[in-house]
Amino acid sequence: MKQETIQAGLSVSVRPHIMVPKRRVAVAAAILMAASAVTATEIDTGSPDVKLRWDNTVKYSTAFRVKGVSAMQTTVGENTVNFDDGDRNFGKGLISNRVDLLSEIDLTYQNVGARVSGAAWHDSVYHRRTDNNSPFTYNAVSVPNSEFARNTRDLHGSKAELLDAFLFAKGEVGDMPGAMRVGRNALVYGETLFFGNNGIAAAQGPIDVVKLQSVPNTQFKELIRPVGQVSGQLQLNAGLSIGGYYQYRWEKSRLPGVGSYFSTADFVDEGGERLFAGVDPVTGQPTGLMRGRDNHASNSGQGGLQIKWTPEGSNVDFGLYAARYHDKLPQFVARPALGEYGLYYAEGILTAGVSATTNIGDVAFGAEASVRHNAPLSVPATTDLFGLVPVSFGGPSAAADNDDNSTFPVGKTAHLNISLLATMPASVIAQEASLAAEIAFNRVTSITRNADMIDPNGQRNAVSLRSVYTPTYRQVRPGLDIDIPIGIGYTHGRSLALGPSFGPDKGGDISIGLNATFESAWYAGLTFTHYYGREATTARLTHAAQNAPQISYNYKQNLKDRDFIAFSVRRAF
Repeated sequence: MKQETIQAGLSVSVRPHIMVPKRRVAVAAAILMAASAVTATEIDTGSPDVKLRWDNTVKYSTAFRVKGVSAMQTTVGENTVNFDDGDRNFGKGLISNRVDLLSEIDLTYQNVGARVSGAAWHDSVYHRRTDNNSPFTYNAVSVPNSEFARNTRDLHGSKAELLDAFLFAKGEVGDMPGAMRVGRNALVYGETLFFGNNGIAAAQGPIDVVKLQSVPNTQFKELIRPVGQVSGQLQLNAGLSIGGYYQYRWEKSRLPGVGSYFSTADFVDEGGERLFAGVDPVTGQPTGLMRGRDNHASNSGQGGLQIKWTPEGSNVDFGLYAARYHDKLPQFVARPALGEYGLYYAEGILTAGVSATTNIGDVAFGAEASVRHNAPLSVPATTDLFGLVPVSFGGPSAAADNDDNSTFPVGKTAHLNISLLATMPASVIAQEASLAAEIAFNRVTSITRNADMIDPNGQRNAVSLRSVYTPTYRQVRPGLDIDIPIGIGYTHGRSLALGPSFGPDKGGDISIGLNATFESAWYAGLTFTHYYGREATTARLTHAAQNAPQISYNYKQNLKDRDFIAFSVRRAF
């Protein structure tokens, strides 16, 4: 990955569009060195002041399911019918056969420039027949159970997209160094490593959940997706800088398409077409709500500020943050009078936080604490799921919106992330090794609206942790470096603040990989991922007062039977 100093030690960019604190870069660089390499192609422009770079990375990857389909996840019943398609669509064996191209162009003239990047991919698995043998529980209506829904096939099977597209400038305001960007780019505030959804970084942009699940232990800065925004920062003096951004474009996070391998809900998001919500009393066949209009968040009203301060003579960097943003993950709202449902996105979430980082020897420590106001909370779906008439999900929906008239609970939450990046001393295991670890905690401090709609199966407090230990072996053969990342994630608690996305209660995942880098140009990786914890589908049917059916989240391991092996090889040029 290329590294670029943005004026007078203001900060360093590990990726061209992501700013990280300068004190953590030295340790982070050592950890990332063996993970990837990109060889830039310099193009002669005929002028020493004009520099043009064109980087390309071609990647082939494949993955295999190592377990058969679990009966608990797929036995036909009220607790599985809306959560089984991603499981049924893939038998034991091949689940991905994909080719990717990433292309990046950087043009600079003295202190101004532009960056454009794009990606394209093709996965043959999503253009073949599925392994689904249950037509009556298949939620898609546009295709038979032997095919992936069109939107799922488009997302996972064949797609090209624009990523970065921005202009940038570096210079001085008075005698103060500064930098500015305008256009599609990604920005990360705070000190999170893995749990950006639990920190200030949740405000900055949507994330790629598909990548999070298919590439174990991916750091958060590699998951965030670029959006249209104006951002800048200014170095007021040697120890004090300010920064800010305003987003003129809202985009949702990328979730696994319905029926794709990591999909666990058959009606959210791309490819979602129907929710089974009843049984026809005459035919005995399932009936349902059809996917209607989604209520996307506004393109306006999102922005934030940060202040970074290093006291003179201190080894500690402090940060202050404030932001207003719209949620990138959806809330489910039914419109039973119309026989449909839609996805809604909470607006006007306010967050503020503080951070501190320091180095002690070869270890970089980071801590970040934040609070949120008007944050969406975990909500169950209430309906007469297998009765005759569907009623409501989360309350009356006739005038539902993303803000004051929401049909989901909102409240105040508190969040804490503590992380470390370390280069380890030589040992009998390896002469060189690294450790990246983070623990994240959240708590619902109050419910300010729609308290009666809160998920009764959730808890106010929850904690997650993730660590990756990576021994590295240099020059195993001339030009060949090997590393073996070993990662583990674990969650305790059923988070009302973030819902099941925070992790399965008393469960998680374990992965072990074997990565090889040859002459800083070729990269190959082999990884096995195992999911552990008590097994259950995403949600379950319960009965509230007057025997009213209600769907509440299980907060258990819904990927228990989806252990997989992944292999990839890529070449940068």
